[in-house]
Amino acid sequence: MGNKYQQTPEIEIDLHGYTSRGAEEILDSLIREGKHRHVRIIVGKGNNSANGPVLPNFVRNYLTARGIHYNQSKIQDGGEGALEAFFK
Repeated sequence: MGNKYQQTPEIEIDLHGYTSRGAEEILDSLIREGKHRHVRIIVGKGNNSANGPVLPNFVRNYLTARGIHYNQSKIQDGGEGALEAFFK
């Protein structure tokens, strides 16, 4: 039986492989447009980064600094490598 409160994101944005600056530009644009309330943001796990994960932490800090609520995606939706963000 499925979760009756399950929410499906309106869009999915794949930032995996982007620099922090590139990710910031995309997220800024998303906020400016104001079209979506629930967005799945794929950030990757950072396993292939030379100095450890950068983008996952950057995106979490970005969202937190702007008061945007988010959760880690469920395993079937990307788990540690994706976030469910809820815009107002």
